[in-house]
This record gives sequence, structure tokens and C-alpha cells, in this order.
Amino acid sequence: MIFFWKKKTVAAEFVPVVLPDPIDPNASRKKVLVVDDDPVIAKALSLTLSARGYEVVCAADSAEAIRMVREQEPDVMLVDVGLPPDIAMGGARLADGFQVTQWLTIANAKKIPSIIMSGSDKPSYRRQAAAVGANAFLAKPLNKELLTDSIESALEQPTTVTEGFASFKMAGE
Repeated sequence: MIFFWKKKTVAAEFVPVVLPDPIDPNASRKKVLVVDDDPVIAKALSLTLSARGYEVVCAADSAEAIRMVREQEPDVMLVDVGLPPDIAMGGARLADGFQVTQWLTIANAKKIPSIIMSGSDKPSYRRQAAAVGANAFLAKPLNKELLTDSIESALEQPTTVTEGFASFKMAGE
């Protein structure tokens, strides 16, 4: 006589999927410039931010970032620290995200809020981000909620423009 054990089947638990609120296609969307030389990170950020209602444009290096700022007029920038050096500005090369952010802050009549991101969470990076006028510093991997909150906070901060250059606020003002 042969016996067969019948496997117990476990009913799969129902897990509801929560979809974000539909985005009104007629609503004005804030434009985010993502500056990162890693195409995977740029694409992931683009998908994440697009799903949250932002219009996203990407640049892979400092030259492209400068061109995109001029052509696309983004509302906020996400700039990676580790950009390849590729532009000579007055003999100096823009070698990283800090320098790109500082140059764009000084060179534009409209101060574009910026968030610097890095794969390293060095305290010196945080200090340098503040020194170049960035609104925030985020370490990778990025927390999506913190990213969105940082962008919203950067967009809410007033930008003061004086004679074509963004004015700088010192700590404690």
C-alpha cells in the first residue's frame, strides 16, 4: 500500500497596494535637475521624483548641468559630489558637485535651491555643502521621504536676488 502526503496549501495573504494620489496633468509641476554621472542613480531618482509629481531633467556632468540650468530653468537641483572634472572656468576646473553648486549659485540671477548628495556621509561634506550655499546634504542611499521633504523644504525657502546675484545668508542670520 502506498501513501501520499498531500501538501498543505497556504492561502496567500492579501496585501493591499496603496497607489499615490493621481497627479493632475494640468497642475504646474516643479522641475528638478538631477546631476549625477551614474545613469542608474539618475534613472532611479527620475522615476521616484516623477512618481511624486515632479518634472525631472538629468545631467551627467558639470557642463551638461550648466547647459540644463540655462535651458530648462529648474526649480531645484540635486547634485552628486562625485562628478568628473570637465570644465575649465578661469583656469580652474569644476571638479566636483560642490564646485558646480557654488558656480551655479554665483553665476545665476535666480538662486536655484540645491541639495548635494554623496555616497559618503563625511561630516566635512556636510560642512562643505553648507559653505557653498546648498540647502541640504543627503547621503546615499537616499531615503525617499527624506528626499521629498528636503526638496519641498528647499522650494519653500525664499530666494533673495540682489543686482543679478543671489545674496548669501550667513549662519545665524
